[in-house]
Amino acid sequence: MYTVTPRERVFTLAGVLVALFLGALDQTIVATAMPRILQELNGLSLYTWVVTGYLLASTAMIPIWGKISDLYGRKVVVLAAVLLFLAGSVLSGQAQSMTELIVFRAIQGLGSAGIFSTAFTVVADLFTPAERGRYQGLFGAVFGTSSVLGPWLGGLLTDHLSWRWVFYVNVPVGLLALAFIIFQMPALKPKLERKVTIDWWGSLLLLVSVVPLLLALSLGGQEYPWRSAPIIGLFGLAVAGAAGFILVERRASEPIIPFDLFRNRTYVIGNAAALLIAGVAFFGAIIFLPIYMVIVVGVSASAAGLTLIPMTLAQVISSFVSGQLVSRLGGRYKWFLLGGGVLLALGYLLMQGLGPQSTRLAVSWRMVILGLGLGPSLPLFTLAIQNSVHPREMGAATSSSQFFRSIGSTIGVAVFGTILAGVLATQLPKYMPAGTQGTGAASMSISMGQLESGNLQSVGDQIKARMQGTYEKIEAVMTRGDAAARDSLLADPLLPDTYKEHLRAPAPTGPGSDALVKGILASIRASLDSAAAALTVQVQDALKKAFTDAVLRVYFWGFFVVVAGFFITLFLPQIALRKTHGHAAPAEGAGAPGEAAQSREDSPRPLPAGSEK
Repeated sequence: MYTVTPRERVFTLAGVLVALFLGALDQTIVATAMPRILQELNGLSLYTWVVTGYLLASTAMIPIWGKISDLYGRKVVVLAAVLLFLAGSVLSGQAQSMTELIVFRAIQGLGSAGIFSTAFTVVADLFTPAERGRYQGLFGAVFGTSSVLGPWLGGLLTDHLSWRWVFYVNVPVGLLALAFIIFQMPALKPKLERKVTIDWWGSLLLLVSVVPLLLALSLGGQEYPWRSAPIIGLFGLAVAGAAGFILVERRASEPIIPFDLFRNRTYVIGNAAALLIAGVAFFGAIIFLPIYMVIVVGVSASAAGLTLIPMTLAQVISSFVSGQLVSRLGGRYKWFLLGGGVLLALGYLLMQGLGPQSTRLAVSWRMVILGLGLGPSLPLFTLAIQNSVHPREMGAATSSSQFFRSIGSTIGVAVFGTILAGVLATQLPKYMPAGTQGTGAASMSISMGQLESGNLQSVGDQIKARMQGTYEKIEAVMTRGDAAARDSLLADPLLPDTYKEHLRAPAPTGPGSDALVKGILASIRASLDSAAAALTVQVQDALKKAFTDAVLRVYFWGFFVVVAGFFITLFLPQIALRKTHGHAAPAEGAGAPGEAAQSREDSPRPLPAGSEK
């Protein structure tokens, strides 16, 4: 399709991998610094928008970047995306308020969308489908390395320099990527027979449909109830935007997502299965594991991110090996995808064996199976889709595939987060110490923000603070005769009767009364401290049991998501990998009339004259 020298091919691949590492690292390194950012910028109420703003910009722009690369070339898009990402990084490092940080993170998101949408397409430009599997594993290695390196590097920079350096560290990495791209990457620009322009109306309506959808999924069940007017309104706006997008795109000369792609069974089935497995199930498998390790297993908050290493390494190995074997075994990607689905479903089932007393080892070996199952889905669904589409639609097809996976991940986080919160809300009161349900002590229940930060210590702090408040009221009654404090304490059903007897008794008078009062207060203080320690253990134990129930429920429903993805994959056509950038080979078993028709349906249309260079 493009004339590329071996040197250009090597350095272009290196530049794209570095750019991809830049975007992937940012997804893991920033999370580590968020507690320090919140402390310095004082913006807890806007915490979710730091993530939401980035997610909205990156997901919504992926298809648009992909279409731009089809029309104007990959190099210009990668350059623009990396420069935009670096600008957002520098500005984020300079942010003086949470509002500024949200805006600058959105700029980063715009750049990351261009990086992610184009990186996988460049590999399709440089290598034929038959060769592509050997190199797709490198992308899995990039994501695996970033997920391991990100939390560690983020903690190191935050502790020893400043949280601002988690953004500034992108600059040297980005400059290295720019050097490869500017000096070694060819334009990879198609030769167009006519003047084309971006479908701006389609782009606008795509944003109108996607942004409200992502907002509704991100805020529903968290900031607003699912049935609230804002969430229903956002879903309604998303539906209206999608309807307008479809009407405009059907008439557009250069649609953002060509509707011809939806007549391609491989494209439709591959994206549907990838949305469930590489989107919903992937995030369902990993999003709550670090919190589980902190709350239930008892690892430190700083080590929680590192507990994903076994799954990450297994995923990288599985991704790389499956890509290599597919290339060596004639491109039978479907069997590797089905095998990965079986392993992933098994991993979800095995997670049901976890309990409140599970050890780190018990979690780790299960995570290895999850990683082995997830690995093939990351490169091979993309490989199958790219192998089935017309080369001049490669950018739109690849970027829209990434787009659907991003939508799937957002759905997964929203749905599984709602399940987790719902189970916690029902199970935690059941496990709370007797007499505390629905009372002041029940207000010690832990917020999702505390769970996400692994701040289990705050349970004990809340209990100590409450006991301290009780002691101060008792002291006020016994030393100053505070009537309001007495009435409040006597009305407290949790206050032991022995304390209430002291409160009802007349204040001691005469010689030695002060010493007597001090002695009583000292005894009450020691008793309250002991009660606080015991109650802390009981509440933490209740939280462990409730959170275990919630996580197991997530994996229970996640299993059915994986099974659905597996059955959809069964219908994925097996098309021989092309050894050139031209037509797809006939589907496996094309001798049968129905299968031959399917092969013609999934084969790319002939290239227009003059567009092969």
